[in-house]
Amino acid sequence: MADETLLVACLCAQWCHICRDWRAGFDALAARFLDARFVWVDVEDQAAQLGDFEPDDFPVLALQRGARLLYCATLPQQAATWQRVIDAYARGDAAPCAPPTTLDLRDCV
Repeated sequence: MADETLLVACLCAQWCHICRDWRAGFDALAARFLDARFVWVDVEDQAAQLGDFEPDDFPVLALQRGARLLYCATLPQQAATWQRVIDAYARGDAAPCAPPTTLDLRDCV
């Protein structure tokens, strides 16, 4: 049986000061969602695992359950905004959005 744990990823780049500044906020969110798996993905260090996916901006919130990408979009680094989106998908209240590309984050963990 495939792992259906909600995977919450922040796609970022080490050179991006916005991403570096957001790291503590992302880590604080991880402490609120104990049933989810949070990963910080550097798009340059893990480029091979991301395939042809190239974000237009940073940071990107990506949510995946099993092999199914549920959400993938740039969001401002505001904990309340990220929490609302994560909450909706964690509860199953939000329908999967059309992902920008095929992206499988399971190899990034």
